[in-house]
Amino acid sequence: MRFIHTADWHLGNGLFGIDRTREFDSFLSWLKDEIVRTKADALIVSGDVFDVANPPVVSRRQYNSFLASLLGTECRNVVIVGGNHDSGALLDSEKDILDALDIHVVGSLGNIRKENLGDIVFEIKDSGGNALGLCCAIPFAREIELRKFHEEKTEPGKLSDLAYSALYSLALDEAKKKRGKKNLPLIATGHLYASDLEGRFENQEREIRCDDGRRTIDDVIGNLGSVHVAVFPDDFSYVALGHIHYTTMVAKNPRVRYSGSPFVLGFDEANLPRHVLLVDVEDGKETSVEKIEVPRFFDYRRISGSISEISRELSKITKADVPTYLELYYKREDGVSVYDALSEPVKNLPEKVVVVNRKPQTFSSLGEKNYQGMDSDEIKNLLPEEIFTSLILSKMDFDTEGLSDEEIEKKKDERIKKYLPLFMEVAREVEEGAGDEDN
Repeated sequence: MRFIHTADWHLGNGLFGIDRTREFDSFLSWLKDEIVRTKADALIVSGDVFDVANPPVVSRRQYNSFLASLLGTECRNVVIVGGNHDSGALLDSEKDILDALDIHVVGSLGNIRKENLGDIVFEIKDSGGNALGLCCAIPFAREIELRKFHEEKTEPGKLSDLAYSALYSLALDEAKKKRGKKNLPLIATGHLYASDLEGRFENQEREIRCDDGRRTIDDVIGNLGSVHVAVFPDDFSYVALGHIHYTTMVAKNPRVRYSGSPFVLGFDEANLPRHVLLVDVEDGKETSVEKIEVPRFFDYRRISGSISEISRELSKITKADVPTYLELYYKREDGVSVYDALSEPVKNLPEKVVVVNRKPQTFSSLGEKNYQGMDSDEIKNLLPEEIFTSLILSKMDFDTEGLSDEEIEKKKDERIKKYLPLFMEVAREVEEGAGDEDN
């Protein structure tokens, strides 16, 4: 069985107000061509199809038009699961129609329990209707949904491993029942944060930003915690994950992977290559995975340094083959306005190049943040956790006399871990409330 694994499209995303409609259209057209070129039997989309729970009409049309375009190809199967950005109800609303077309959508685990887990296990078929394999389509799971699979009380952070272990094991049992005595490979999906990633965030497990390019891991996963590769049974030939925006394996295990997002969703990740994964699986044989790099239909760049260094870099940009968006990540200088100092080089940029954000490098380490003298635009671009961390540290009242630097840093870290989640929860409620008002 051959399939393409992708995730985290975030259709409708408007990074710094950019209209990305053409960019999304270009990717979906390219993806269809790759499905045809590789003769993939199936497409697996591991969550976050849309950027928000109530996506704009144009994003829904892009999604439906793309699915319709696959009906004339050799790709006879599509499996789509919901992510934390998606509305499970919205994705599931067209389930009956799409199922008839072998497009299987599982928006959420809301109605799924141990007794009916077989409802999210689907056969992958060839053009003749013969089974090639089975897919356990597991979407993003909220705590209330996970507790259906592990009801006992657990310490904070341990629920994920225990509940997901139960969920994937039970789903595997259902897949084996449906497979019977056939030699068919079994695959699974997931939209979650797994620990022990390699590459960009290796050895930075608790400090990285993920998902929407703005929030920290602790903010995204909340009380659930990360899961370990052992929750995915070895009987799965491949586990197609979403939620992390760069391509990586989990615990260096080649059969458990994140495809990453095909799009830049934050300037801190602008230089990372984008991929979809072409996967060949056969029961009893080693899984083969090929990275297919996504073309840069639009370009995103972060230019960092002092104001004079950024000015020199801007002057070197004399042409652009595709629309290009820049973030200027500058070191603040007393008495110097970044807008005035860079107005001339910005004005001289080619027509296709646009500066969409100016972001100050505000601090070097915890406890050294100083926002005095910053203008409103600079403050607007600060991350909530940066501001809250600074506030928490400014109110620290413990006695540091006689403590080593390491002991002081440990106390700082303990205080941040204790209070930052409370602040971030308030920030989320405010953000979601604002979104409700907009709708």
